Amino acid sequence: MFTKEIFKRDNFRCVICGRGKAEGIDIHADHIKPKEFGGKAEIENGQTLCAQHNFQKKYYKQTETGKRMFIRLFDLAKKNNDKDLMKFCEEVL
Repeated sequence: MFTKEIFKRDNFRCVICGRGKAEGIDIHADHIKPKEFGGKAEIENGQTLCAQHNFQKKYYKQTETGKRMFIRLFDLAKKNNDKDLMKFCEEVL
């Protein structure tokens, strides 16, 4: 799918901590806005996360890591004038 393009755009590194394949870290292509909340399988809705941060996002959305990801998502939504996504982020934050 878009996984290789997302990894390439993010230099095969986690957008949160900067670790990646070069350090032997397992990386994942993550939906910024989850599919269950209407997120689409598009490059713009993807980001590279290390396994640790992907786990934290999925299971601990209220952590500081989760907040940073939703702030990044809000900025992307604002740039694209996506009011529904902006509202979603505001509700989470």
